[in-house]
Amino acid sequence: MSESPHIPVLPREVIDLLQKTESPEPLWFLDGTAGEGGHSKLILQTFPTAQLILIDRDAVMLERAKKEISSVIGSLDRVHPFQMNFSEVDKELLDSVECPGLDGALVDLGVSLFHFLHSGRGFTFKNDEPLDMRLEPQVGQKTAADVVNYSTVLHLKKVFWDYGEERWALKVANNIVQTRQKKKFETNTDLVKLVEASIPRKFWPKESHPATKIFQALRIEVNEELLHAEKGIRVLAESLKVGGVLACISFHSLEDRIVKWTFRDLKTTEHFDILTKKPILPTDTEIRENRASRSAKLRGIQKIDPILKPRWER
Repeated sequence: MSESPHIPVLPREVIDLLQKTESPEPLWFLDGTAGEGGHSKLILQTFPTAQLILIDRDAVMLERAKKEISSVIGSLDRVHPFQMNFSEVDKELLDSVECPGLDGALVDLGVSLFHFLHSGRGFTFKNDEPLDMRLEPQVGQKTAADVVNYSTVLHLKKVFWDYGEERWALKVANNIVQTRQKKKFETNTDLVKLVEASIPRKFWPKESHPATKIFQALRIEVNEELLHAEKGIRVLAESLKVGGVLACISFHSLEDRIVKWTFRDLKTTEHFDILTKKPILPTDTEIRENRASRSAKLRGIQKIDPILKPRWER
């Protein structure tokens, strides 16, 4: 099976933000969502003496990122890979690689195109795959099939509405419960057919599949993505050196809301400056060249010295 080439989202804009670090010689960066390694390559190329902590919760993606980085940079001598969630980064991990603090960090909250096209875990509407959707299948947490087959109507409705903002949440939830009494949901195709039958065709979105929001909601529920997003942003922000920068890319309104409000809270209660008054969006040219970038939003925050910049001056 051929694979589409990976193109990192907002590449120049991410580097521009990270270059705002005030460290005289930036030495330590962290990519909290390695994915295909696209942004990591750019960081290593832009800062040729820096070390990079490379993190992904999916073992498959971590290996893919390492392979891609090695093919471009030539080696992994400056790369320190860890399979974990970026929300689990702590002082013990930084100490293990003798990192005194981060000069810059990046979190790309999107799911890699690889998961949709090639993972075989039911993220896609195409092919017939197990309804899994776990980003860490080896961990053994609940699958999307578990959520669909064993949740109450009210819980399913809440998941579809809160995480997918799906207006047909209750109808889809009711139909799922009725259908599973005869046969449990096993594949992505099972769920796709039910959603298509639940939403009147005249209300199908023009530019996306009618099951898009339901699948997004299930993925977020299974992987606890929004919980990890807020926790991880706070963890990485606190791991920055004074002058260090944290950049976050989000892809839907729920993620962007969490990034925006967490940044605002850090600015109010801690010693941080928000670098992006409004999110940085992809250009029309980038969207034409990389459709995956069309909903991306980039925000940045910087740790400041509370002695040099009193809170009332921020």
